[in-house]
Amino acid sequence: MRPLEETQRKFFAALQMPLRGTSRRSTHLSPNEEGHSPEFLAKAEELMEPGENLSSAERLELYHRQYWFRVLESVAEDFPALRRMAGEEMFWEMLEAYLQTYPSGSFTLRHLGRSMARFIAEWPGLDETQRRWFTALAELEFAAMEVFEAAEREPLPPEQLAEVELELQPHVRLVAMPVPADLCLGWDSFQPGEETPTQVAVWRGTSGAHMVRLDAVEHELLLRLKAGGRLEEIFAEPVDPEPSPEKVQEWFGAWQSRGWITRRGSEVIELKVGNNEDWSDVDEMASQAMPMEE
Repeated sequence: MRPLEETQRKFFAALQMPLRGTSRRSTHLSPNEEGHSPEFLAKAEELMEPGENLSSAERLELYHRQYWFRVLESVAEDFPALRRMAGEEMFWEMLEAYLQTYPSGSFTLRHLGRSMARFIAEWPGLDETQRRWFTALAELEFAAMEVFEAAEREPLPPEQLAEVELELQPHVRLVAMPVPADLCLGWDSFQPGEETPTQVAVWRGTSGAHMVRLDAVEHELLLRLKAGGRLEEIFAEPVDPEPSPEKVQEWFGAWQSRGWITRRGSEVIELKVGNNEDWSDVDEMASQAMPMEE
């Protein structure tokens, strides 16, 4: 590794050390007056020259504080329903633990929450009910983030359905949950009820991220469509329960009206969102969280 790369690696590792002392007072994290670790102070001496008015540790702390302020707020913006369901104290405790387990590893903050569902599924700070609901909710909210970066292909005209290999639009995310966590999007506080398996689709529309519930068989057919193939291949294996021809026609009509069906391997079209504006001037370090519409 070249000297500059090694220095950058050490500097970034120092930024990811836990936030301590007075710096926490400007965040939603619980107070902790413990000072910086000997390791942090040693890194400061190694990486930073003291300034006229600031010591090496104080100079590194400026960068350290801004890093934590930025990543905390960015992830919080991406999971507004999870924050609401968990409550402020639990959410920020969970978020700090998450960022220590899965620190930023990319130049963009848009991917920072990608492991949130995996983390929640194992975090000991939740009971089993919270873990099931919050894991599903985190997966659902991150799906709403993913759809804004996924590709889009030209929707397929209905008359070509039986002529070409089909595929699901890349920006459509299929989410299968053990509980109806989509209900949390409309709740003011966590009020879990009956736990039933729930399938939803999240996709990018002209006005933002959209979500709709799916029938279990509809979800299975969409998974086959996602894998790609001709119409007869999608229906080659039976599904249970077998839907009526009218129901299948209804589903295909809905998928086409939303632009979900495309020709397999077709060219990607220009990515546009909202008011037909492109994303050429979007800040690469910004979150793209937007509320989902049903």
